[in-house]
Amino acid sequence: MKIAQVIAIFPPFHGGMGYICLHNTLELVRRGHEVTVFTLNMGLPRYENHPANFRIERLWTPLRLGDGGVVPQLASKLREFDIVHLHYPFFGGAEYVYLASRLWGKKYFLTYHMDVYGNTFAKRILIGAYEPLLMKQIIQRASLVTSPGKEYLKSTKAAGMFDWNRVVDVGYGGVDVNRYSPREKDPTLLRKYGLESKVVALFVGNLQPFKGLHLLIDAVAGVGDPDLALLVVGGGYGEEGYRKQVMERGLEGRVVFAGPQSPDGALPDHFNLGDFLVLPSTHSESFGLVILEAMASGKPAIVSALPGPSQLVEEGRDGMIVRIGDVPDLTDKIRTLSREAGKRAKMGARAREKVVRKYRWETIGETLEATFLDILKR
Repeated sequence: MKIAQVIAIFPPFHGGMGYICLHNTLELVRRGHEVTVFTLNMGLPRYENHPANFRIERLWTPLRLGDGGVVPQLASKLREFDIVHLHYPFFGGAEYVYLASRLWGKKYFLTYHMDVYGNTFAKRILIGAYEPLLMKQIIQRASLVTSPGKEYLKSTKAAGMFDWNRVVDVGYGGVDVNRYSPREKDPTLLRKYGLESKVVALFVGNLQPFKGLHLLIDAVAGVGDPDLALLVVGGGYGEEGYRKQVMERGLEGRVVFAGPQSPDGALPDHFNLGDFLVLPSTHSESFGLVILEAMASGKPAIVSALPGPSQLVEEGRDGMIVRIGDVPDLTDKIRTLSREAGKRAKMGARAREKVVRKYRWETIGETLEATFLDILKR
């Protein structure tokens, strides 16, 4: 098959959607298909670490829309492909996938990754107008739809737009269980961050408000244990505000901002610096690829009770689930894991076993290929 992957952001730009698309692509190429990724030109001209067996076309846009952008040239570029895999949301790009389908009968498979909420009044007005019109048409035109999970999809703003007979489970996020695996903490990194002899709570993700880092900082302060440190891996957005919060809570020296780390570089080693992961998202977290990466590294995870993240963790067995936005509950669970090394070890071993058994990219690639072939036969 000749397959087009269409996504707003793609490595080296950090983000879970992009890395899921990357691994979908690698597995399809490994199975003998020709794949081109169409994505926005974000000023990062190439992804250094991909093999030379698929093409990336970074599209210029005259109008950026947050992480989206208007790319009218995309529609004509899709004419030569057998099938299109649209990673949604992609404001300014998805509309031209829809147009290519209407004009030339191009079939597309849609992965609904997450809801989008405006962080300003103007953006909320625009999104509120867009969703019942264009988004509904884009979703309903797709041949088949998948998502991080059916329960998550039922909880989204778009739930009423789906034909549930065309929603399929092909698997969503996976992990390279060889790259992300239990190993000793890197002594050089421990010294670099001043984490020797510390119990390390780990946060990994873009520093967006919905990720709940502000809640996590308050919870670490609430634990009140000088031997507990927080390692924040990620950057952008509100880092300055989080640094100010750290100072206000008197946590200087106990909260370390490591910046963004590449999955092809030092990110796996940073997972192994942590003793457990915390992802206290308040909304919009449809899955949580970092949860699987932590679990593959033998670390238990504390996650919020959102449908996406909570489906990955079994309470008390391989992680913990906290009430959304509940700082006292989060504080209690961090205190428990930070003080009980034996419990952390047992939960981490179970987490690793689960990921090896259920969340490998190879299985997802096989199912995705079969789904595309089924769409083309219809």
